[in-house]
Amino acid sequence: MVHQLRRVFRLHAGDKAIFFDGTGDDHVSEIVSMTDEKLEFRVLETSPVKPHSSLRLSLAVSLIKKDHFEWVIEKGTEIGVSEFIPVMSERSEKKGFNMERARKIMVEAVEQSGRTFVPEIREPMTLEEFLAGEKREVVAFHTEGADLADEDIVKTGELVACVGPEGGWSEREVEMFREKGAAIVKLNSPVLRAETAAIAVATLLLVK
Repeated sequence: MVHQLRRVFRLHAGDKAIFFDGTGDDHVSEIVSMTDEKLEFRVLETSPVKPHSSLRLSLAVSLIKKDHFEWVIEKGTEIGVSEFIPVMSERSEKKGFNMERARKIMVEAVEQSGRTFVPEIREPMTLEEFLAGEKREVVAFHTEGADLADEDIVKTGELVACVGPEGGWSEREVEMFREKGAAIVKLNSPVLRAETAAIAVATLLLVK
């Protein structure tokens, strides 16, 4: 960060900048001193930033190819997703997951988009583990689900939207969603790639 402030933004001691701590507050600050490795600043004013949406959206996405999943994390963070849940489904293309890189992508996306909240991200889990422990309202997007209706588009509270891998959720997984009491719906659009569907869902629910 210090390199970016010095070399990209060309800030110096005495200049003012706004810093965020990832929890929703902006800190208007004055830079006291700055070297290549160390930054000292004085907070002049702290103010909470109003969330962009009254919906706290968690996005449970089946693990797909690394670059595609990272793209979902980046764009989902920019849109305003509050939490990412990597899910290992029957048709997942990738089983491994780099948590440290995911967090770095989220922080950079927050900086880029001007948001102040860094999303939460869970360790990968199986769909069974996710559904067994989930208490919030769940909606699963599936190509053979019911048509998405206006009443399915929640705009307040908490919601977990689930998006499957290429090829979609298996029949057994769809039945698991039904047993959980989750709504099973489809986007009113042509069949989308998994990463495109995830961002389309987040946009639909968060962008007014």
